[in-house]
Amino acid sequence: MYFENRNSLLRSLSLLMLSFLFVSSAAFAQQPPAQETPDYSDEELENFVEAALEVMPLQQESQALMIDEIEEHGLTVETFNTILEARQKGVDAEVTEEEMEAFETALLAIQAIELEYNDKIVEEIEDAGITPAKYEEIMAFYQQDPELQMRVNQIMEEMDE
Repeated sequence: MYFENRNSLLRSLSLLMLSFLFVSSAAFAQQPPAQETPDYSDEELENFVEAALEVMPLQQESQALMIDEIEEHGLTVETFNTILEARQKGVDAEVTEEEMEAFETALLAIQAIELEYNDKIVEEIEDAGITPAKYEEIMAFYQQDPELQMRVNQIMEEMDE
């Protein structure tokens, strides 16, 4: 995958930080750590950037498919998310029976999409020379540590040259 300039690389990494819109995956459900950022080697960060650049389009593709599934079942993303949130909280969603049936059908389709894409994502991460756990750890620290963001952005600049 090629990016025209540094700004597109940075936008891509920023987009990557968005988690899946609907269903949390066990493989990618870590919470950001509440500790000091480890001193990652340049090689680890280079592998992270390589993985991120391969994972981002897969996440975007899977999200688009999930949205299509929701809409094909006559729901809006907002309605789907409202029902999902209510279910996660253990409360009844104030929706019609048809909306609930559409939700159940769309949810099954979304879970199948997520399983398929999670396998692809894990493969891309491992192909970049990093484990999924290390990838998620670095991503979590990247989101909260400006110094790590600067290091990763520098590596991205170097890779873009």
